[in-house]
Amino acid sequence: MSTAGKSIIAFFYALAVVIVPFIDGKHTPTPAEWTQTAIAAALAVSVYLTPLIPQAAWAKTAVGAVLAGLQVLVTVIDGGVSGNDVLMIVMAVAAAVGIQLAPAKSTNGVRVPWGSDAYALAA
Repeated sequence: MSTAGKSIIAFFYALAVVIVPFIDGKHTPTPAEWTQTAIAAALAVSVYLTPLIPQAAWAKTAVGAVLAGLQVLVTVIDGGVSGNDVLMIVMAVAAAVGIQLAPAKSTNGVRVPWGSDAYALAA
């Protein structure tokens, strides 16, 4: 977890977004739920592909937060907020916070300066 924590959090968030539509009993995702799934998958891939950059250590968090915000936007635009939607919103916020707090380290030794690995970036 110490090298890919942010990506792991993003992956589990995407997995949860896929599972939630099946929890409510209808077992058929709506177009909005498919959109949420696509955004969650994009979030997981983007957080994984975004490099750790010493000058922009916040990049992975920013990508995760923007895509989680889009997730909330889809939920709110799609006919209001139901109980299932509240769960999606809570998960989006948790994903953004989790990505912020999770550790990450690149192969060249760059680490993020906050969360569970709060120390100076490697030069």
